[in-house]
Parts: sequence; C-alpha cells; structure tokens
Amino acid sequence: MARTRRQNRIPTKHENYKHKSRYGSHTDMIDEEKTSELNDEKLVVLSDEYGYYITERTRLESGLADPKRYDSGRLKIT
Repeated sequence: MARTRRQNRIPTKHENYKHKSRYGSHTDMIDEEKTSELNDEKLVVLSDEYGYYITERTRLESGLADPKRYDSGRLKIT
C-alpha cells in the first residue's frame, strides 16, 4: 500500500477583479472625456488599474489580449 504524503497548502485568496479580463480592452473601460479630446474616431482612451492608455476601437471586445494594455508606454494624465 502506497503511503500518501500530507501537503500543507496555503489557500489562495480570491478577489473580485474590477474588469472583464486582465489583458483585453473592453467598452466599460473607456474614458469618454479624454477620448473626446483626442479628436480621432479610430482611437479611444481607456483606464485600468495601472492608469490610462490609448488603443484602437477595433481592439475593444475582441476576445484577444491588447498589446497597448500591457505596453510600458502609458499616458501620464493628471
């Protein structure tokens, strides 16, 4: 009979995430005021937990990761 080893496991803390996904861009993240300042119909300003970034409207709700969201070139908006 095989002996089983008891493992001490630390339970993970499950937190509710504010946005639909961690890597995709979604319509609920749009900052309408800052987007209107761009004067460009193809671009939108989005905000997440790390700040603001600009991406194309075609990236919204695409189901794919948005490279602009994890890009290091974030906007410095105050």
